This record gives sequence, C-alpha cells and structure tokens, in this order.
Amino acid sequence: MTLVTVALVIRLGLPSQLVIGPLGEVGAPATLIGVLLFGYWFWHRLRLAERRRTAAVNVAAIGFGMVALASYGLASARPTDPVELNLSLGSLLILTSWLGGLLLTSDGVTTFARLRTLLARLAILSAAFSSFGLVQFLTGQAWVDRLSIPGLVVNTPIYSSFERGGFYRPFSTSIHPIEFGAVIAMLLPLTIVYGMLGPVRTHWRWLTWIPALLTAIAGALSSSRSTLIGLAVGLVLLWPALKPAQRFVGGIATAALATFVFVTVPGMVGTILSLFNGVATLDSSIASRVDSFSVAADYFGRTPILGRGFGTFLPRYRIFDDQYLLGLVETGVVGFVSMILLWGVPVVGDARVIRRSEPGSPQRLVGAALLSSCVVGGVGLAFFDGFGFPMMPSVWFVLLGMSGAYIRLARQTSPSLLEARPAVMTG
Repeated sequence: MTLVTVALVIRLGLPSQLVIGPLGEVGAPATLIGVLLFGYWFWHRLRLAERRRTAAVNVAAIGFGMVALASYGLASARPTDPVELNLSLGSLLILTSWLGGLLLTSDGVTTFARLRTLLARLAILSAAFSSFGLVQFLTGQAWVDRLSIPGLVVNTPIYSSFERGGFYRPFSTSIHPIEFGAVIAMLLPLTIVYGMLGPVRTHWRWLTWIPALLTAIAGALSSSRSTLIGLAVGLVLLWPALKPAQRFVGGIATAALATFVFVTVPGMVGTILSLFNGVATLDSSIASRVDSFSVAADYFGRTPILGRGFGTFLPRYRIFDDQYLLGLVETGVVGFVSMILLWGVPVVGDARVIRRSEPGSPQRLVGAALLSSCVVGGVGLAFFDGFGFPMMPSVWFVLLGMSGAYIRLARQTSPSLLEARPAVMTG
C-alpha cells in the first residue's frame, strides 16, 4: 500500500507534462513507477506457496489488457504506419502501468483498516490537488509553467490560460481542465465518506471535512459540463447508503455550497447554466461529438472485431471526445465489451456487498464511495477520450483495485472489522 501511495502522490503532485526526456510520453515518473508495481505484483503472484482464487476484478483487468495486446498484434501483422505502431507500443506500456496500480491494490490491501487508510490518503491528496486548482482559478495563473525539475522536460505544452465565460478554468497538475474535473468528480465520494468516518471523540473532527469542501468547490468552479454531471452521478449513487439524517445534512450542505458559489463568484451560475443550454442548441462541442459517431462507424466497419490496434488512432485523424467510440475504433467490439466489464465487474461486486451491509455502517459507506467513484469514472469516459490523458485513468484504475480489495475482504472477513479506526498515514 505504501508503493501505491507513492505512485498516487507522484501522479497527483507532479505536473503530468513533465517526463524523462529520452523516454517521451512513457517517461512520466508515475508511469515508470506503475510499471514497477505491475512487475512487483507479478513477481509476488509467482512466489505464492499455495494457489489463490483470482479476484473477478483482476480477471476483468487482465482480460482488458490481453485484448489490447491482441489488437496490437493484429496491427503489427498488417501494413501499418510505423508512427502508429510506436504510439501503440507506448500505449501498451502506459496501460501496464495502470494495471500495476489496479492489481497491486486489489491483492495488496490486507485489511479493511488498511483500505480505509488508503481512502483517507486519497481524500487528503484530493484536498491538495483541488487547492492548487482553486489557487489557479483565483489568480488566473497556471503556475506549473514556471516549474523546473532537474532531469525532467516538458513533453506536452503547458497552456497558461484556459477560459470559459470569462472565468479561468483550473487544471492543477493535470494536462487539461477536463481531466482535472474528471479526477475531482471521481474523488468527491471518497472525501465525503472520509469526513463521515472521521474520529468521533475529538474537537478536530471538522478537519476531516476539509477535503470534501475543497473538492466540491473546485468541481463547482471547473466550468466543465462533464465534471458537473460526474459530481451529480457520484452524489446520487452515494445517497442510498446514507441514513435519513445524513441525507438531510447533505442536502443542506449542497444548497449552502450552491449559495456560496452564487454569492462569491458573480456570473458563475450563468456560466454553468450556459453549459447545459448548449445541449439544446448543439454548440460546437456537442456538434463535434455527434458528428464523431459517423466517423467512428466508418472506421469500425473496417475492423469490427479487434479494431485497428490499441493506441494507433492518432489525434490528428479525429478527436472523438468519447473513449468508448475510440475504443470501438481501436479495439473493436471485443475491446468495447472488455472496457465495460473493466468497471462493471467491480461495480456489481460492490453493490452485492453493500446490499448485505447494515445501513449507515462504515462497510456500507466505504463500498458506496468506491462504487460511486468507479461509476463516475466509467461515465466520464463517455465525455472525453480519457485514456489519452495520464492522470484520470491512473487514479481510476487504483479505485477499481480498491473495489477489488473491498469485495475480497468482505468475502473473507467479518464486517465488524470495519469498526476499527485506522490512522491516516500509518497502518
């Protein structure tokens, strides 16, 4: 769990644009650590003295990886642009990094207390990640463009200004505001549950709500349609796991936050409403997504089973702004199904455990937070080509791995073990 934490700290704390120069896109420090995590997980599995049942989440993840590898094999067996093959090989290495976080988290978290510790660490990282985004929003400066780290170079241009409706769009240490919003939306349910499961007998319990507050404000100020939809989906899915009193307080808090944004940031509400008015009028962003269906159908018809090759569809051909459409083109119908199973399997498993849990119990809350976060990530992929960004899938795959650990621990141990109060940074 320490290794996973280090990978998350580097992924969320270090600007994604910085890489080790000669390695290019795959040279991001967090990517290299993820590959090492995969190697460590594989080495550990080989050393097991006795056979262990493989978690369904792991099977879905490995299946997705095998489909991606098979599509690359088919692409290399037919005439393919060398640039596309190089990009595909790099994409496979990056996918290996994501799988390393998922598999090591799924198999490496040994107790519910450790799982809650990892949840707490993610909540604290979300607070730091969101805070930097809020600093960017308030100052109108990117700040990361002034950062220089020996041994690392800028691989992707760092844009100093993203604006919408006259407001600066924060992106923190991610590459783009839409990726920033996707990460914020996924982590919000975890921060809420972290606040709810904070220490009971202390005057400082209110501190555990700071991550949820900062994450929610950053999401509200993101000026991103997909982020707001993700936040809403996460809250709706978390809602049934709460007690009536918790739902009442949650409703009041949501109304208070909306009022705070309305009063302190004049014009933000109008900007948010204009995002959804664009759906009816088919603004340029939505029109581009609609037109992408016919383009994707043309490519899909040529190689419908395993696609043209994982990672071979260059952005200069077309930006679909929809990972599922891109998946159909690159990995065909088999890849599309495996992508749905990648997050559908842990979500179904989480739901089964939640259904057997006591209402309002820590076990139910943790499961609901993980289920919500996984679904938000899966839904978010329909609004942008998420696998083309480094941060969002890295975090999402770890969340999928946490769901795998949650399901395994619920099957192996008594729910009462969740009542233990874990430390935040130690375990």
